[in-house]
Amino acid sequence: SEPAMDSTDESTVVRLDESADVGAEMAIPEGDEKDVLLQPQDAVVAGTAAALVLKWALLISPFFMWGTSMVAMKQSIEHTTPLFVAAVRCIPAGAIILGFASLNGQSIVPKSAKAWAWIAAFSLVDATMFQGFLAEGLRRTSAGLGSVIIDSQPLTVALLASVFFGEQLGAQGVVGLLLGLVGIGLVEIPIDSFTTLLSGTEVSTSAPLWERGEWWMLLAAQSMAAGTVMVRLFAKEVDPVVATGWHLLL
Repeated sequence: SEPAMDSTDESTVVRLDESADVGAEMAIPEGDEKDVLLQPQDAVVAGTAAALVLKWALLISPFFMWGTSMVAMKQSIEHTTPLFVAAVRCIPAGAIILGFASLNGQSIVPKSAKAWAWIAAFSLVDATMFQGFLAEGLRRTSAGLGSVIIDSQPLTVALLASVFFGEQLGAQGVVGLLLGLVGIGLVEIPIDSFTTLLSGTEVSTSAPLWERGEWWMLLAAQSMAAGTVMVRLFAKEVDPVVATGWHLLL
């Protein structure tokens, strides 16, 4: 009889445990149970969405800051000289970049004369020429139009990278480059030139070439493009971050 009692007790215990589990499950309302089960998944989705928003914000922020700086330069140039405005923009930025590099443990003093030569050339093209042309252009055109023209520099970078580094544009790249060139032409060519072309009549230009802000901005874009390509050329001689800091100071 004892084995039968043990079997009964064991089965009773099992049924009690099963009923306890069922009771525990039934104690959770149906809607709440679903919410509880989805909480970890919701946290993952929320974290992914936040990371995506941050990524796009960081991607867009340079263009936002670039646009606001053009407006600020336009207002400042009316009260001082273009080169002074360019210097005030560059020197503090260079000091901040070198300070950041130093805090990160980087050596901020180039070791070779070749490295200093590259920095001097980089400073001439990407700082002096670019900032000077930019400031002169803003004196003669609007900040919005100037910003659009400056943003044409990726077209030149693509061409220079193809020449110096053998990078292939591909069919889509070539089509995009041609469309970009057409767009820049529509932005920069004076309206009276289109009038002359369409009507076949002689129309005098309102200002000589060097008085047009669009052409100064185009020169600034080409200087910026050349400086962008130079970074890849001197990267083996000096750290690009350090070179950027020094070229702004010089």
